[in-house]
Amino acid sequence: MLTAHGTGQGPESEALDSFTSALDKFSASPAGNLYLINRPAITKSVTSIGKTAERLKAAAETSDENGVRSIMLEIDTAVDQLQIIDTGLSDTIQLRYFQLFFFFSLLVLLTVLVLWLLDRRLEKAISMGQQSLIFSRETVLAQEQERSRIARELHDTIAQDLWRLSFRADSINRAEQAEERRRICEEVVKGQQELMQRIRTICDTLVPPDFRRRGLPDAIRSLCYDFSRRTGIECAVTVQEGLNLEPLNVDMQLQCFRIVQECLANIEKHAEASEASVLVSNRGEGQAETPAMGLLHICVSDNGRGFDAPDSDTQFLLRAKGHFGLWNMNARAEALRGTLTIDSETGCGVRITLDLPLETEV
Repeated sequence: MLTAHGTGQGPESEALDSFTSALDKFSASPAGNLYLINRPAITKSVTSIGKTAERLKAAAETSDENGVRSIMLEIDTAVDQLQIIDTGLSDTIQLRYFQLFFFFSLLVLLTVLVLWLLDRRLEKAISMGQQSLIFSRETVLAQEQERSRIARELHDTIAQDLWRLSFRADSINRAEQAEERRRICEEVVKGQQELMQRIRTICDTLVPPDFRRRGLPDAIRSLCYDFSRRTGIECAVTVQEGLNLEPLNVDMQLQCFRIVQECLANIEKHAEASEASVLVSNRGEGQAETPAMGLLHICVSDNGRGFDAPDSDTQFLLRAKGHFGLWNMNARAEALRGTLTIDSETGCGVRITLDLPLETEV
């Protein structure tokens, strides 16, 4: 039974005042503002509870027991609805925090990935720059060696032949017999012809073929034909039918041609061979027995005296052992991003293989 105390306040009235005050403080607090801003339904519930509390206070003061019970049920229902709304709002806030955490985590991950890619690209650029610098130095060294080789060849062949022809021409005036003068003149003429042929050979060696009109296979065939005619060493050329050279530009074909040319020059000078062979074909990368378009495969071999090839085809070992021609070929192969393999033993000839990837241009 509810009791009234005149104009004073009973315990029920004080409890209601405390509840109303707490509700007002919550509505004015930052957390309450957050609730009210995000969910308009909460505003209605809080306002409804506040008004119902005032009605409950009035009913308590008038000792209206039925009214108090009815109003208490309304308040209980409103509080239950507010709790349901609060639970939904908590779930929403947690979801938003999770979304923000996921977004920032993804942002950090993407930032790290971008920085890693930039670092890799920078390292690659530095590496390519270093390789380009090394290759430029090696190219200059190779050019100097080629100039030295040409100078030695001119000195040992052309200059010596000119000196010999000049000496024989001077001897014509000293010859007493007409037959002797005729024989000397024939020697001079023959020497001049041989000298002209040597000059043509040197020029053919220095001047590259026109790969725009003639492809690499025709240039290699012509090179091997001239090699056989000049040296007497039989040189067989095998070119795969349908050979794919489309990815190779003119400069790359020239480098391949120079490697074959250097191989034949080494055979002529050092091999003491009677036979040589040149094979040009396509091979699948990693599948040496399966024709494919992955690699350009060039193999030059001979049946000469051979030599003990270095265990490791490094430039240092090749230069240290005096194989400047092999070093030049290895430098050209590296410039093409290819692989040069040297297989030789003393008395077993030499086989030099170039495998060049055809995917991209250098």
